Amino acid sequence: MPSILKPITYIFRQTRMGLRNSINRRSHPERYWLQDKTERIELLREGLFSVHYYPPLPENRVDIEGEILPVNKKHFSIPLILVPPLGVYAWIFDLMAERSLVRYFLVRGFQVYLIDWGKPGRGEAELSLETYTLNWFPKAVKAIQAHSGQTEVSVLGYCMGGLLSLMYTAARGTDVVRNLITIASPVNLHQMGNGIGKLSLLISGPTGLIRRVTGSQLSKLDPNLFHVDGKILSVLFKASSPAATVLSYIDLIKNLADDDYVSRYMTMNEWFSNMPDYPGATVLELIQKLGIANRMNRGHFNLGGHEVSFSRIKSALLAFAGDRDAITSISSASAVMNVVGSLDKTFQVVSGGHAGIFTGSRAAHSTWVIAADWLELRSDLAEVEPI
Repeated sequence: MPSILKPITYIFRQTRMGLRNSINRRSHPERYWLQDKTERIELLREGLFSVHYYPPLPENRVDIEGEILPVNKKHFSIPLILVPPLGVYAWIFDLMAERSLVRYFLVRGFQVYLIDWGKPGRGEAELSLETYTLNWFPKAVKAIQAHSGQTEVSVLGYCMGGLLSLMYTAARGTDVVRNLITIASPVNLHQMGNGIGKLSLLISGPTGLIRRVTGSQLSKLDPNLFHVDGKILSVLFKASSPAATVLSYIDLIKNLADDDYVSRYMTMNEWFSNMPDYPGATVLELIQKLGIANRMNRGHFNLGGHEVSFSRIKSALLAFAGDRDAITSISSASAVMNVVGSLDKTFQVVSGGHAGIFTGSRAAHSTWVIAADWLELRSDLAEVEPI
């Protein structure tokens, strides 16, 4: 009898736990979220925009995706600034403890700082590329310089965060940014995937003709017309890889009784399902300057009255692309190698899609390791303890 009851009891328990998680993940999703748990200190806040510092980890060893790593108690004096894209929350750099890019770089001995662009809504449709790169970015760097006591910094930007980092460095940070890392950042937008590049290329001709004939420009249009709601962004992001979205949901159903699995799923799903709005003025500039005119691929454009020329960038550069990235193709990301003035520059293709190469289960053993090893050789090891 006991041998018969054992599997029945197991099935009953699994069913009960599955039903509980199925109900709770919809009624109380916040119970499952694991992101943004690493201690951080706010250094600066200006409206939506803020800057944060992550103190050294108290642990001696940390689990990063199944690998136990010793925490480097010495640190590199050149601070590392993490720059998120627009249209997502900055906590994507600090997901589950074992899949936190923040924690990984702390483990490796870097002083880690984070720029947070906040949560723009319809009322922030006027936020432009000038706001981010010529106003907020310099303020962030100044606050980090004051806190760290260092003049030079290293910058790591993901997707649009990498493009913003390139723009800031070219416009204001040529003497400040020692090292620059971009991950899945599409410099040549005419080469982007999912039809975005082909569409930009297709309309670039007619748009240019209309502008020459009529004198009208997209920049004169109302930014509110181009403001993109976060819910639409979420749909578009999931649509970029529909098969993966369906398969991940099927896996969730199979593992509903596993609390840990459900928490990991809910954390990642919060990233893809709850995105902040994309400011209309920025979208308009992206369409006009980076999309249709493909100015970044040409290496220069005007921003807020300032000439942004990537040939002025002399920072050591490391650029990543994913071999299965449906959004940022390898050719769109590798274009950065042709426009910057850096002598020390490396382009690296790693396995994964648009999100996977940044913070997937393999990223900790590929992208992160390559980036940290590269950065170690280009940073100064300090003799004193970090702040």
